Amino acid sequence: MAKKIISIIPAVLVIFLIAAFTLQPGEASSALTMRFVRVVAGINNRLNHTQADWSISFFLVRKFAHSFEYLAMGGAAVCCCLVWVRRHPYLVAVVFCAVVSICDQLSKIAVPGREFDITDIPFDVMGYLIGIMAFYIIRMEWKRHRMVQEALMKESNRSI
Repeated sequence: MAKKIISIIPAVLVIFLIAAFTLQPGEASSALTMRFVRVVAGINNRLNHTQADWSISFFLVRKFAHSFEYLAMGGAAVCCCLVWVRRHPYLVAVVFCAVVSICDQLSKIAVPGREFDITDIPFDVMGYLIGIMAFYIIRMEWKRHRMVQEALMKESNRSI
């Protein structure tokens, strides 16, 4: 039972993180994005000894922030679903992430300076699908690694 309860914690934490960013007023959200853009521009300008204008990257930073949030959501959701769901845990994780994404967009309607933005959803989908696929690949590689290790142990026991 403890394993089931612990498996929920990452998903809840990521949902709180997403909600914290979503419920920021429009001005605060834009200011956070601009701070990030200025930091990245400063690092780039120092490394390349240039003064490039990074204001055009504001849009991309905002969109890809959704992908990074939902990458974490995808990993947390599949982690939870593998413990709680017997049939098709990866599919349930995809549906769960889609519901969180839509609720995220709908909740923006109630926040001053924010609005439902349909163009955010593809970036959300990209993020959680990458998170779920990465979790799947890592899990399969881990299982394969363990099987190889077990086979090597059996082989070494036979030769003794």
